[in-house]
Amino acid sequence: MSLSIRRAKARAAALLDALEVGETWDVSDAERAFNFDRHWAVLVARAPRGLRGHLLDLGRQARDTSPTFGRLLRSMGLPNR
Repeated sequence: MSLSIRRAKARAAALLDALEVGETWDVSDAERAFNFDRHWAVLVARAPRGLRGHLLDLGRQARDTSPTFGRLLRSMGLPNR
């Protein structure tokens, strides 16, 4: 496995962890979701082409199953996906 793929996968894992834990205890769900989306888009753009599709799918799954995104949608009165 190439170094760029390993780095992209490691960064993806770190972003998924940060989505639920947050960098500080007082980060709101909206801030976590916004930061995740922003950083995830950069990750996908910089990832090797063969990994981009996988990362896009993984990002969609994270949004669909994330408690953070779920709480955010409920607080806005939107249905969970």
